[in-house]
Amino acid sequence: MQEVSLLAFPLRVKGNKVHKIVAKVFLLILALQLSLGARIINIDKIIDSTQQENKHLLVWLHKTDCGYCENMREFTLENETVKAFIDDNFTFVHINVYEKDAITYQDFSGNGLEFAKEIGYNFYPSSLFFNYEGEIILSEVGFVDSDTMPNEKRFYKILNFIESKSYEKMNYSDFEFQIKEEL
Repeated sequence: MQEVSLLAFPLRVKGNKVHKIVAKVFLLILALQLSLGARIINIDKIIDSTQQENKHLLVWLHKTDCGYCENMREFTLENETVKAFIDDNFTFVHINVYEKDAITYQDFSGNGLEFAKEIGYNFYPSSLFFNYEGEIILSEVGFVDSDTMPNEKRFYKILNFIESKSYEKMNYSDFEFQIKEEL
């Protein structure tokens, strides 16, 4: 007979029951974490599903109490045209770096803030576009709004660049120049 202590309560269990108890405790902790609002985000699995749906992955990194993040959410991501285009052509995942979501990506496992640091993005908001191999093909850092080019219009161009797979033939600067020539 083996003695196992869980949460400071000693239990006497026989053989294989230890594994069952450990598994139940793990599931209980996982359920508790999920009930507290934390999500498990497996970016690799999401990329696999986006490929099957013929979409790209858009990961939006943001943080609580960030004025630029709130402006981007309100004026860009909630713009009817931008929102519809994202819904039709992208799998959208938002990660608030201050929340306790569990993120996995390639060999990384950790929370949102650790994920942002791991991939080299510590300025918010950051919009990351992934290809089907799990590589970041384009990132848009920050919220830039001006009278001549509102953020939602600029972001819509970026979405078109990714959706059309123009990144396979040219860089974004060339694409943007080509678009200007067409206007």
